[in-house]
Amino acid sequence: MIHTATDEDVQEALSIVTQEPLENITLIADLTQLRDWCDIRACRQDGRIRGIFALYHDLDFLAGAFWAESSSILSALVNDYGQKLKRAQMVFICTEEHLETIRQVAKSVDAIKERQMVMDCHSQLMCDSSIRADLLTFEDTEDLRELYHLSGTPAWTPNALKLGPFFGVRDDRGKVVSVAGVHFVNQYSAEIGNIATHPEHRRKGYAQSSVAAVTKELLNESDTVVLHFFDDNIAAQKLYEKMGFRYSSADPIYFTKVEF
Repeated sequence: MIHTATDEDVQEALSIVTQEPLENITLIADLTQLRDWCDIRACRQDGRIRGIFALYHDLDFLAGAFWAESSSILSALVNDYGQKLKRAQMVFICTEEHLETIRQVAKSVDAIKERQMVMDCHSQLMCDSSIRADLLTFEDTEDLRELYHLSGTPAWTPNALKLGPFFGVRDDRGKVVSVAGVHFVNQYSAEIGNIATHPEHRRKGYAQSSVAAVTKELLNESDTVVLHFFDDNIAAQKLYEKMGFRYSSADPIYFTKVEF
């Protein structure tokens, strides 16, 4: 039976997916900190959870995350949303296993390889930039909106400032020209994201300072800090490796556009 997920469903699903937290970080976030922004459906058979699907609705595009015992369970969950998901493109952050399940259900799949790196309290964070990064607030919303638009970063809304720390570097006029923030923060992990730098201020150490400031803050709240970047972004790869991030057990993952 498929139904809107109850607290019991969510807790049972969390007990399953948190056994492999790096493989399921997006779904874990949707079931915890981001739950109020998600339409979550559960499939329960023979008294236990067989699958769960979270449809996130705080972005300009559809985004989802799931766990399912089989492709038939995923198909049933998708169908339960009716017209919401029909002929609409969705985005998932997938492991290879998730991707294979999606391919058995979706009409079209376009997967782009990403890398997943992590840092924990036992890691040594390194930063050789002396640039100061400031903690940002809602007063910086318009600067951020402009910067994200300029850098082509679609997965940001002002609500993200409620989720965790954003740090940025300002120019001489006080305008934010580089930023690093979060996608979520929960007891299992925190994901650094929404990283952007104005084209005129790149290669100055601004991004490094911003990422380092966010990482330090997050390690006080979560055991594991995660970040993702596209496989062809060599500059990001070199920066994060230099800072002490290491590739996770779930690496690589896939930024996946799906039409059901």
